[in-house]
Formats: sequence, structure tokens, C-alpha cells
Amino acid sequence: MTGYFVSGALTALLFCGVARWWMQALLNKEKLKLDDAKGYYLVSCFVVGFLVSAGFFFLGQQVGYDQQADTSQAMGLAVLLDAMTALLCLIWGLVTLHEPEQY
Repeated sequence: MTGYFVSGALTALLFCGVARWWMQALLNKEKLKLDDAKGYYLVSCFVVGFLVSAGFFFLGQQVGYDQQADTSQAMGLAVLLDAMTALLCLIWGLVTLHEPEQY
């Protein structure tokens, strides 16, 4: 069950980190403005949070975590942890995205 918690949070962290890295790369190439990149990053973190939570909920049902009372509650907490991880990555990304210096 611990692996279920950790793998879901790490998956959300990885996907949100990749989205942030990609937005920063587009900003550095000046293909996006900062406001547009932050908006796209916001949407991508919401989508990642939803998809990772839904995917790990489905995985928990396939494994059988929803059949017992204690693992059923833990499965719900794991889904919330996945969504919270995506939202924390959203905060981190919105604060750290920046445009390159203009000379």
C-alpha cells in the first residue's frame, strides 16, 4: 500500500515537472509569453492531477484495494494525495517560471 501512495505521488510530480520544464523551454526560445505559459501550465497540472488520480483509482480497483475497509479508505487518501501533489507542483511552477532577460 505504501508503494501505491508513493508511486502515485511520484507520477504526478514527474508529469507536472515535465510540463514545467517544457513551458520553460518554450519561454527560453521566446515561442510563448509568460502569461500564456502560466495559463497552459495551470491547465496541464489540472489535467495531470485528474488523470493520475483517475488512473491510480482504477489501478487500486484492479488490485482489489476497494474490497477491504482499511485499504478502501487508504485508496481514497492516495487519490487525494495525487491531486494535492499536482496542485503543489502547480504552485511551484507558477512561482518559478520566468522569461529570459531582454537586452
